Amino acid sequence: MTNLNRFELLLQQSGGKPFVFDHDDMRTLHFDHQYIQSAMSISAPDKLLLSYTRAMMGFLLFQAAPKHILMVGLGGGSLVKYCYRNFPAARITVLELHAEVIALRDQFMIPADDQRLQVIHADAAAYMQARPENSVDVVMLDGFSADGPASELNTSGFYKACLRSLTPQGVLVSNLWDRPTPAVPAIAQALLGTDWRIWWCRTEDSHNYIAFFVKGNDAGVFRPVVLNRAQKLDQRFDLRLSELVPSFQLVKHLSEEA
Repeated sequence: MTNLNRFELLLQQSGGKPFVFDHDDMRTLHFDHQYIQSAMSISAPDKLLLSYTRAMMGFLLFQAAPKHILMVGLGGGSLVKYCYRNFPAARITVLELHAEVIALRDQFMIPADDQRLQVIHADAAAYMQARPENSVDVVMLDGFSADGPASELNTSGFYKACLRSLTPQGVLVSNLWDRPTPAVPAIAQALLGTDWRIWWCRTEDSHNYIAFFVKGNDAGVFRPVVLNRAQKLDQRFDLRLSELVPSFQLVKHLSEEA
């Protein structure tokens, strides 16, 4: 049976639920036939294979020693595993709406819950509204449905709740996928009257736009300072942040489209 035939059979058997597909050393998560939701090397399960996941780790350029990381969207757990292995002092909370995705965590070799890691079956929109202020250092938004970014996460109320939960030096990093336009009005409304700034980038080999919400970064000194940080981080982690920094752009007006 060819890989295509095996995939079509798994798709048919899934009954519309998330499913796993293995091809050589690659294990992928799918919601349908259109997109790969997550990818893992079976022989190196903690490695970040997809460039957008490495880009999202760019939060380290702004917050290098997070004590509490909150992630929205479990998927195949690439970011969860990477942070769990590389930041032993950090506590990680993951919100996942779909129980069927959580049920696949063992197949993606995601560590079991412990004192440092908690995967919660929850509606992130409701959860973040109840989240205490100044309670997390990093919020990573990577919540998707089969059709793209979850619409309930593209509201001004949700972005306000995420920003409110951050500590003073906190960072919100959001995967805006390849169509950031739907999120722009919500983000604009959420940032009215605040001093949050947005730096965004797009990796060369993916269609994903990644936005970083930070405070107090002077655009005039941003690039040399952050490039220096990236070079130091690249000596510790296999993230290639030095290649990413030159593509960073400051969103000067919230009506700008990435």
